[in-house]
Amino acid sequence: MPSMIRRLVALLPNVIFVFYCTAVGVYLLLRPWAAARGSSLPPSGFFRGFVSGLGLIHLAAGFADLRVLSRELSPPLERS
Repeated sequence: MPSMIRRLVALLPNVIFVFYCTAVGVYLLLRPWAAARGSSLPPSGFFRGFVSGLGLIHLAAGFADLRVLSRELSPPLERS
């Protein structure tokens, strides 16, 4: 049992990184196109696209790390 706890503690930074990338990615993807109530963002379409692109990069990084994390958590395959 302690080895499983050590394994989960070792994977905790990956879990936090996936959560961070997903949360920030969704925010950056959608926020520039939301209604501008008191926003200091310039109305430039280029700038909005740039910020949304950063959101897509965050989502791609989170998805890639989620794939690595799922491989780490899955049991090893037995070869016959």
